[in-house]
Amino acid sequence: MKAKFATVCISCGDKIRPGKEILKNRDEKWVHKHCAEDSEGLP
Repeated sequence: MKAKFATVCISCGDKIRPGKEILKNRDEKWVHKHCAEDSEGLP
């Protein structure tokens, strides 16, 4: 899904700008799409 509002990615701490691809992580928090994919292999 694309972000509708500006916020901060709780995974990497970088800004999420409107229009960027985002996903919910396993804690149900919004993060960059690539941050969610990077953390999938972690225990």
